[in-house]
Amino acid sequence: MFDGSRCPIAWLGSAPPATSLRALPEASGPLEAWLQVLSFGGGYNTNVVLLGAILLGISAGAVGSFAMLKGRALVADAISHASLVGVGSAFLLQAAAGQQERSMPLLMLGAALAGTCAVVSIEWITRHTRLSAETAVATVSSASFGAGIVVLSATRRVSGADRAGLDELIFGSTASMTSADAMLMAILAVAALGATLALYRVLTAVAFNERFAHARGLPVRLLDTILAALVGAVAMAGLQAVGMLLVAALLVAPAATARLWTTRVAPMVLVAAAAGAGAAWIGASLSAVTPNAPAGPLIILSAAAAFLVSLLIAPDRGIFSGWLRHRQVAAAARRLAAGGPAAAANSGSAPTGPASAGPASAGPASAGPASAGPASAGPASAGPASAGAGPADAGPPADEGSR
Repeated sequence: MFDGSRCPIAWLGSAPPATSLRALPEASGPLEAWLQVLSFGGGYNTNVVLLGAILLGISAGAVGSFAMLKGRALVADAISHASLVGVGSAFLLQAAAGQQERSMPLLMLGAALAGTCAVVSIEWITRHTRLSAETAVATVSSASFGAGIVVLSATRRVSGADRAGLDELIFGSTASMTSADAMLMAILAVAALGATLALYRVLTAVAFNERFAHARGLPVRLLDTILAALVGAVAMAGLQAVGMLLVAALLVAPAATARLWTTRVAPMVLVAAAAGAGAAWIGASLSAVTPNAPAGPLIILSAAAAFLVSLLIAPDRGIFSGWLRHRQVAAAARRLAAGGPAAAANSGSAPTGPASAGPASAGPASAGPASAGPASAGPASAGPASAGAGPADAGPPADEGSR
């Protein structure tokens, strides 16, 4: 809930007043309050955080589409787990320097450095060993998560760690977000979105066929690194709103939803961006009117609900459409099986061979005097296989009178 009274303001300075459910009209119920926040009527700080979350959803959908097409969707999971190490280490350095107030830019810098180390480790393992990319991602992700838990345990013994709100960064919380935090999140999201749109064509080429892109002279390795950096930027942008453990789902779920509706890249990016924006809009607004409900899980649940609905009703790849196609194919097979014996009986009662010799035959190689076939045995026959020339005669027709 976007409630400034619940936030430790010792380190915030003069923060804009937050709008919560208690600040809304007392006569309005939960539904009316949610609709008011949904329509950007919840106050300045609430609207800023809501807009920042929507921009985060748009950039996550666009970047996540290329990450999923490239097979690098789980890289976001490794980056988010590594960011635990970076955030905890940055706070320990702050405490060692005598500064116990939380600084989001410094924490994001630590998370970015740790995420960069994770990406470099994954790329090195993939290129210099025989292990697959999935194995490298799983190894780095699990090791980073274990190291992050150890570092966060060490921060609990530091005075002022509870006031810094490091636990809120794990699952995300917009309650302690100020306008400056929302602006920083929006700037990172817009930068990642702009870079994705600028590199749309080359990222598409690399995502579908690396050999073709390399043959065209594209720097494939550099583009892979840029894509990983864009994933990391989105992960850093959603650090406080969605949480380090859930930001990977915001990159994957909208892209998977869009993949069910289209098979083209441009519509997929647009649908994924719309799905991410809708999930962030609904989840963040629900968090604003729901006591003690963090925004991160609500945003991810909204994205998961959109994926579930798409999985059921998507026109080409949905479960319901697949069931209808199965029924249509089964019905066509039954009709074919039922009509097969009748067709066989009809063909047996009136056989029409390719070279019938009957007197009134209308076959293609008739030998009768009144034949209308294309290969008549008459004096002016021009058929390719005359019946008077023998069974194996394939040459030009010969006049039987001259013989």
